[in-house]
Amino acid sequence: MTCSSDITIGGYPLRTMRRSYTVWKRFKPEDRIIRSRRKDQHNPHIQDMPWTRIDAERLELEFAYSVTADELRRRLGRAGFTRTTLEQEYLKHHQAHCGESGNMFFSTYPDSEAAFARAEAFQAATLDDWLEALAKAAKDGVTYVTRGVTTPSDILVDIITGRDYPTSDEFWPRHNLLGFPCASLDNMAVALLEVTNGDALCEQEVSMFVEYQGDSSFDDMRLRKKPRQNEVIFDDQEDI
Repeated sequence: MTCSSDITIGGYPLRTMRRSYTVWKRFKPEDRIIRSRRKDQHNPHIQDMPWTRIDAERLELEFAYSVTADELRRRLGRAGFTRTTLEQEYLKHHQAHCGESGNMFFSTYPDSEAAFARAEAFQAATLDDWLEALAKAAKDGVTYVTRGVTTPSDILVDIITGRDYPTSDEFWPRHNLLGFPCASLDNMAVALLEVTNGDALCEQEVSMFVEYQGDSSFDDMRLRKKPRQNEVIFDDQEDI
């Protein structure tokens, strides 16, 4: 089993870390929560998966850092990341790649006509166009993982959730939205927050590392009961 930690904004994945993780510096220890949810509540796409109803309704314990979108926006703003810095990074990204010859970083795409169409759409799109496409992707739950072999009809959604991305160190994406013209995690978070309701939850879940890798970062939130016959029972602070 490969453990992973997902950072999500309004339920939409911003970044995934595998095998090991670090807590995103926009989260604080006081943001930690422990909760139990049914598997189908944890994964809204469960109806598309070959699980039995009993398995889908099974309760799972989750360990996460959680704040509202409004709070995350305030924290990013205090750290210097706003719509203005997003626009600045977008312009730098856009100008650098539009100055390239050929089909930019789509040149390795096997279909030359499709690669040209992607490059043309990339050059023509404004930041507002990208944000509109990002809103569509988030609303429909379209990601690199969930889209499978289906190509989204919106070409910008296709680029955002596709496999093509700049490979230079300066523009290599530090997030899951590979084709979006923004490399940094913080400004990509600003972009997602632009299309997310203020009361939506923004989280980093670390459950797999706590359950299977001996991560002890939530131990102080559990109440240890007196063991019976070599059994140790833990309850979180909400008696889960």
